[in-house]
Parts: sequence; C-alpha cells; structure tokens
Amino acid sequence: MAFIFSRAGLRELDRRAVEEYRIPILVLMENAGRAVAQAALRLAKARRPVLILAGPGNNGGDGLVAARHLHNAGVNVTVLLLAQREQYKDAGATQLAIVEAMKLPVETLTGGHAEMRDWLVDSQPEDLIIDALFGTGLARPPEGLGAEVIRAANASGHPILAVDIPSGLDCDTGLAVGAADTVIRAVETVSFCGGKKGFAEAHTYTGRVAIAEIGAPVELLRELACR
Repeated sequence: MAFIFSRAGLRELDRRAVEEYRIPILVLMENAGRAVAQAALRLAKARRPVLILAGPGNNGGDGLVAARHLHNAGVNVTVLLLAQREQYKDAGATQLAIVEAMKLPVETLTGGHAEMRDWLVDSQPEDLIIDALFGTGLARPPEGLGAEVIRAANASGHPILAVDIPSGLDCDTGLAVGAADTVIRAVETVSFCGGKKGFAEAHTYTGRVAIAEIGAPVELLRELACR
C-alpha cells in the first residue's frame, strides 16, 4: 500500500515512533541514509564522485549517513555543510562526528559557495549531487547561502538526488516555499515512509519518486497517512 503524508503527519510520525515505539531517531536516520545511498549507487554511473549538500537538520543527517555508506561502497564522496559545525545538533551532530572520524572530505560552505564551485570545476557531467539541505519541515523561503546553493546545483547540469523532498518545496502544496528558482529540481527523490501530499503537483521538482521504508511501524503509517 502506498501511503501519502502531510507535514503534520510526518512530524507526528517521528515523534510517536520515538516516544511510543522506542525507536531511536538514529535508527530511523540510519535506515533513511542507507536508502539514499542505495539510490545514489543506482544513479551514479561507474561509481562516479558524489557531492552531498547537507543542512543542519535531520535531512542533513540523512545525507551524512548516505556519505558513509557511499564511501564504504568505494565512491569518492565530498560533503559540504550549509552551516557551521556547532549548528548540527543531536542525531545530526552524531552523524557528522562519525563522518569526520572516518576522515571523509567535509567542508563548510561560505558566502559565494566557492567550495561548491571548486567541486564543479573538477567534476564530470554524470557526477551526482545529493540534496540534503532542507526537509519537509521547511516553513520559510530559502535565502542567503541556502538559496545560492540551490540555484547553483540546478544550474550545474548534474543529476540531483533529493533526500525525502526537494529542498525549497512545500510538502503539502507541492509549490515553492519561496521563489521558484529556490527549489531543487531533482531527477529522483527518495521519499521516506510514503509520498508527500504535494508531490502530485510537483513532478517538475521531484523527478521520479522512490519510496523508502525506514523502520517506522506500519500501524503508525496507516494511522497517520492522509485519508
């Protein structure tokens, strides 16, 4: 059965999975990140290099998990952080600490995103970008560096794999939270637990949608999915 979720339903799903079913958020994040890595391995031709753009929330944590699994699969991974390291909290901070302990290339994006431009200069058109900037909880338009990075990723010509939802997209409406050019245009979106309410109107942004199961109890999925 294909489930569809609203933003509120997903927020409640996370809360109850942790509080009622005692599933640590790190377990859900591990399963989500592994699913992203599997999709990336399918999309990345001949294990070509992958750039992961990771925000400071749980979406970024999923991307950091994917970085670890891709590295273990022999992929040359580069991680660019949207925020300073101290802004990564809780499960996201744990995933960042693991990636750094593994000595994977991790840099913090700065104004003008020179770090991203350096990667793009050395890349090939088939090299993959993973969008783990903003998740379903995004409530205000991307601005500043976040908006710059989204525009640069879209303009790069590289295939983009979105983690759960293209950054900048409203989960419920399928419209841009801000300007249309501050939404990631992905070739594929790995959507956790089910589809999102707004995806029916967002094919331009989502590309192909692949549903990934991350370990949330099916009883909870049935209860919280849109009717």
